[in-house]
Formats: sequence, structure tokens, C-alpha cells
Amino acid sequence: MGLVLLLVTFLVVFGIVVFILLFGESPSLRNGIVGKINRWLTHSAPRGLSWILLKTLGKSNLDKMAKGWAYCCESRNPFLQTFFILLSASAISGYLYYALPHMPGPFLNEIHYVIIPIQIITLYVVYYVACTANPGHITKDNLQKHLDYYPYDGLIFKPKTCNTCNLQKPARSKHCPMCKVCVGRLDHHCSWLNQCVGENNQRYFFYFLFTLVEFCAYGAYLCFQVYRGMILEWGIDRAFVRDKVTGEQVPITFRKAFLYVLHRDRIIGAIGILATVVSLVVSIFLIYQLYLASLGITTNEAFKWELVEDSIDRGELFKMIPIKDKSKQQAKSPKTLSRRNLAASKVKEGYEEVLIKSFDEVKNIYDKGVIGNLKEVFIPPRFD
Repeated sequence: MGLVLLLVTFLVVFGIVVFILLFGESPSLRNGIVGKINRWLTHSAPRGLSWILLKTLGKSNLDKMAKGWAYCCESRNPFLQTFFILLSASAISGYLYYALPHMPGPFLNEIHYVIIPIQIITLYVVYYVACTANPGHITKDNLQKHLDYYPYDGLIFKPKTCNTCNLQKPARSKHCPMCKVCVGRLDHHCSWLNQCVGENNQRYFFYFLFTLVEFCAYGAYLCFQVYRGMILEWGIDRAFVRDKVTGEQVPITFRKAFLYVLHRDRIIGAIGILATVVSLVVSIFLIYQLYLASLGITTNEAFKWELVEDSIDRGELFKMIPIKDKSKQQAKSPKTLSRRNLAASKVKEGYEEVLIKSFDEVKNIYDKGVIGNLKEVFIPPRFD
């Protein structure tokens, strides 16, 4: 049980750290314990580690390590792709070597000899497509089509030029410093795919997530059924144990029988636990991504909307509306505007500035309804 407990603990801690790194800077979390841990992990800890390494290794060795860090964590590299392939291939090989001899069994028939290879091939084919599909690079040839399709909302997207690509940035696009290119309707940069997830490959990203969830859930099911069969094969279901309270011999419970098999055959159990945890974690992430997509929001835009909501809560966001009362319009001449309005808001003549009190007053112009939003993801517009 020690190895299994260690694996579960590692996966849980890893998931918590990833969550803190991804969401610790969001307005809703940055002022709490999650934000404090995020700042420690991203600022305090690296500075402290750099100081220790500088004192122990010297500046030249530290510079070499910095270059290695920049390649591993700040540029495109196949490390996580290689890790995924090796981890999944190891789990599959372990199952085929240790569990396949127990098939067919009392709970698994011959049909799984056909399903298993189909599952393996599908997983790697979908992963290859997700890794190689163009996410939607912005080029001089398709720039105008992007500008025509995605209007600026004047709130989270305003006309600006990408200094790196020397191109106007269409609304909903973002320059990826790792891919070194602007991507249309960028969702996020995925290190597992070694490229961005954008307007053209987000559907393949969803296909991969769904395939991975289904593949791991199926693997966990197979491991569980193999263990059930081993309980019958070893005759543990007919065993008796001594009750600690009464001292009498009582039939062994399924839980104790299952734990006994897990203790005797840890490899299959470890594979099953790994598959279960990955399936649960990825399914939660998949649901979250589908939820954002159904709202017409990307992961990148979700952080922008959180900043907008935070500005509303602090009373810093205003909107300009036409002045219907002419007498009020004359009184609201540019001479009577405050310095803040003149410098920051630039209120036009004939308009007045009104404080936005609720996030419900702000409209997402990119929201086309649930069906329209999902259609845009799975049947994206063509810009070539």
C-alpha cells in the first residue's frame, strides 16, 4: 500500500500546485492564500534558489542553468510530449504484461481483445492530430479576414499592433511568446501539445481530452474487473477472517479481499489508480473548458473578464451613454468635466459618463449562445 499511497499523494500535490500556478493570479484568488502561495512559487522561491545557486555554483554555472531553464520552461520543447508518451506506453505495457494473462476471465470476455487495440490506436492518433494541427496563426494573408470576423469590443480588446509580428492584432487574438506568433482566438498555450490551442485546433484539443478521459476510465474499469476475477481465481471470496470484536470467524468482505489482491499485485493496482486519477482530473478540466466555450469565452479571455469584474467591484469602470435631456447636455459641456474625465475617459460631447454597478450591465459581444459558441469551436470559420 506504500507505493500506491505515494502515487496518489504525488498526483494530488501535483494537481494542487498546477492549480495554484494557473489560477493564483486571478483577481478572485490573488488576495487569498492561493495568491500568496502563487507569489511565493513564482517570485520568492525562484529568487531564493537563484541566490543559493549563485553562492554555491558560481555565476557561469548559474548562467548555464538559466539557459537550460529558458529552453525547458520558456520555449517550445517536446519534454511533456515525451513524458506523456512514455508514461502512457509504460502503463499500457504494464497492463498487457501483467493483466492480459488474466483475460478472458469471469468479468471480462474476448471482446476486449478487439476493444483494447482500438483504444490504444485512437488515443495516439488523436494526440498526434492535436499536436500537429495549425492552431490558427495570424499572417498577412489572413489578417483582414480575422479583422472582419472578430470586431473589437472596446473593453477587453482594442486595436493595437503586435510589436513582434508587426501586424495589427485582431480581437480575441494573442501573441504567444513561446510559439513566437499571434494566434487567432487564442485559448492558451498547452505544453502537453507543445503548441497553442486556438481557433483552428481547439476542437482537436477537446477530442484529445475526451479520448484521454474515456481511455483512462476504460483502463481503470479493466483493472478493477481483473482484480475481481483474481479474487475468484484465488478463492479469496470463500475465505474467512477473525472478527476483532467477537473473535468469531466471519466471511471476508469484498473490500478486504480487494485490498489483499492489491497488496499482492501492486502493478495492476498502481495502473488502475493512475488511470482513475487522470480520468477524474482531466474530466474536470474538460468540463471547465466546455463551460467556457459554451459561454463564448476562451481561457485567455476568462482572466480578462475577471479583471473587468474586479474593476466594477472597485467602482472604476464607466460607460458613455447619449444625453437625452438637451438642457443637461448643455450643462455637461467639456469645461465642466473633471480632470479625471478629461485625462482618462475622454467623454465626447453629447455623452455622459455613467458608473457600471453590476457585471450584468457588461455585454460579451462574442457570445453567440450555447449552440453558436460550440459550433464556432467544433466547426470553426475558415480564414485561408
